[in-house]
Amino acid sequence: MKAYIIHENDEWTLPLKENLQKLSVPFEDWHMAKVNLNTASNPPEGVFYNRMSASSHSRGHRFAPEYTAVILNWLSSHKRRIINNESALSLEISKSLQYKKLNEHNIKTPKSIFCSGKESILSAADHFTKPFITKHNRAGRGLGVKLFQNKAELTKYVQGDQFEESVDGITILQEYIEANPKVVTRVEFIDSKFFYAVQVDASDSFELCPADACNIEEQFCPTNPDGNKFMIVKNYQNPLVANYEKFLKANHIEVAGIEYMLDKQGNAYTYDVNTNTNYNSVAEKKAGQFGMLRIAEFLKAELKKL
Repeated sequence: MKAYIIHENDEWTLPLKENLQKLSVPFEDWHMAKVNLNTASNPPEGVFYNRMSASSHSRGHRFAPEYTAVILNWLSSHKRRIINNESALSLEISKSLQYKKLNEHNIKTPKSIFCSGKESILSAADHFTKPFITKHNRAGRGLGVKLFQNKAELTKYVQGDQFEESVDGITILQEYIEANPKVVTRVEFIDSKFFYAVQVDASDSFELCPADACNIEEQFCPTNPDGNKFMIVKNYQNPLVANYEKFLKANHIEVAGIEYMLDKQGNAYTYDVNTNTNYNSVAEKKAGQFGMLRIAEFLKAELKKL
């Protein structure tokens, strides 16, 4: 009986493996760009933790999510215990589906228009009177996120050589929420329950991946008292948490990070759901809270149930 880690990024998975070893939890690595599985046979017994990422194509693993869907369907048909099942994967690779499901739980998302093709993108700009951003429907790591003040700026970008096509062909035009201060909050959940909230400095980039592999050096943030770009918020409380937990349970998501920001009037806009969440070691050491350790404990507990 093992824990099986379904993923496509060795660097992001390493902290989890280290904690599983500390807890003496037997596990097996299923890298979706490398593993060979016989789906005509019965899958092994165990707990299967899906950590597939929407940004896999940026690391040369273009079809890893599609193969993951096949594997999750196979496991599900044999009634195996899956953490972050097919439903979670579907939300991971589609902002459109994320926003639909968030809105069903009365969670506010930014005004967004989903476009197919350059003509559609330029036409959508007519529906914005204030600055807006582009982003990819299947993204992660801030892929395709650019700020525009008006349609003229967008036209120059879309018709130029620097235009970035979304891997699924769907580009989003989204109202730009001017956060005050320039921070976003990422709320982490394990076992579909609140774990902690981390404040992230967003003053200089739309790429807000917390994983150590994404942050080679400890980046300075003037907004946070200790200077780190990521800071775990002590005694965090927010009415959003209860809604987030209901949303996660309804969509069979057990491990996730959900990001939101506040506008100048204090309105919260939720804009991203990460089902392959990572954690920042600098912030965790300072707070004494460790996400990958908690996930390893969760996997161990689920194995014991079996």
